[in-house]
Amino acid sequence: MLKKINLKEFKNLYRKHIVKDFPRAERTTLNKFKKRITRGQEVVYVYEEVGKEKAYTIIANLDNYVLVSFLAVFKQYRGEGIGTKLLKEIKANFSNKKGILLEVENPEYSISQNEKEIRQRRIKFYERSNYNIVENIQINLHSTIFNIMMLNINDTKINKQEISKELNDFYTNIFRRYDKTLSFKIIENIK
Repeated sequence: MLKKINLKEFKNLYRKHIVKDFPRAERTTLNKFKKRITRGQEVVYVYEEVGKEKAYTIIANLDNYVLVSFLAVFKQYRGEGIGTKLLKEIKANFSNKKGILLEVENPEYSISQNEKEIRQRRIKFYERSNYNIVENIQINLHSTIFNIMMLNINDTKINKQEISKELNDFYTNIFRRYDKTLSFKIIENIK
């Protein structure tokens, strides 16, 4: 079950898990996260089973899509199918949207073979849950190139221009307001 958490709970989650689960280059500071959450730009959820928190996700609610900007299973529960269950919960909770978007590091830009294999496994995990790479749209975020993957909820035709615009609007708003030291660029070759 997905449960929205408050700022105090988020602080604990950030200090205990997020700083360990995501490299510094891929996450922002606690204070910048707090501003984004307070203003409703992102919402933080934990995934619970039998009263135990097992995973978390940070989601931005865009116009026609949602963007899963962070998703992780707590270390002690990895390999138990929790990530797949979490993705199903996200789909159920946002079934009114056209699709669910997420960012995955592009394996082509890995700095080592080990990193490349980890990135490829991550993509395969999402593909098993019916996410597909949105061709010709990538994001250069925090000096990392991300592919965009999408779960098409309503079986509508994928509108790459719409996806690109919604991502651009979201990131422009985030970085202009809270994180002027970072940059992003949507790399698109939309056909």
